[in-house]
Amino acid sequence: MSRIPVRIRVAAAFAVTMAIVLGWAAYLLYVDVGKELTEAVDRELQVRAHDLTLVVGRKGGPAGVASAPGFVEPGERYGQLLDERGTVVAATPGLADRPLLTGDELEAAQTDRLFLNREAVPGLDEPSRFLAQAVDTPTGTHVLIVGATREDRRETLDALRTQLLIGGPIALAIATAAGYFLAGLSLRQVDLMRRRASTISAERPGERLPVPRTHDEVERLGETLNEMLTRLEAALQRERSSSWRCAIPGRRSSSRVLSADPLRRSTGSRSWPRICS
Repeated sequence: MSRIPVRIRVAAAFAVTMAIVLGWAAYLLYVDVGKELTEAVDRELQVRAHDLTLVVGRKGGPAGVASAPGFVEPGERYGQLLDERGTVVAATPGLADRPLLTGDELEAAQTDRLFLNREAVPGLDEPSRFLAQAVDTPTGTHVLIVGATREDRRETLDALRTQLLIGGPIALAIATAAGYFLAGLSLRQVDLMRRRASTISAERPGERLPVPRTHDEVERLGETLNEMLTRLEAALQRERSSSWRCAIPGRRSSSRVLSADPLRRSTGSRSWPRICS
């Protein structure tokens, strides 16, 4: 892992983060759109149930369920009317005499509105959703069922899923490329300092690293390195000054020793050790 360039590691981390964010956002969008579509179907069913209740209760009686124009449509919308015992009183052609509610569901619908999903109903092989509620008719209290296919909802969600599966990777690729570019842009100043550092020598004192005015960690790093170079040059200058001070007294003392000792004057070319504290 340490051999992978920092730029690639930053881009990879950015890509993983963006993949999680985009995936979660796509999931929330998909769920939210599905919820909105379901609520739209429920509102439509409530409007149809209200209008069909007027038809059944005031005009056509139970038979109006099967004949009300605009409220039922073969393959798309359907309706059914059950009595208190669950017997089919009237229904859309195709539903036959099979009630859509179980005993417990019928009891619940007599007290409150009930929304249910069915994977298939007689005469309709597509998944559907229906509303069941109690209505008053000239012949007594019945349970009215109005339903609609969920095919439009499924097609909409399928189209959305396809767009997310196509657009998500494209967005991730663009975000990863942007992260790679931004990482390179941020590390460019570090690379400039590295190049300048490779040319700095003790023979040319006073050279410093270029410090970008970015007001971030890179700028502080450059300032810290330049301060270090200043300290190193000062230490080197002190060492050179100390060496010169040691060298000059050493030569003078050697001359005095040679002039005082005839034997050493005859071997004056011999090197003598110097000790400087």
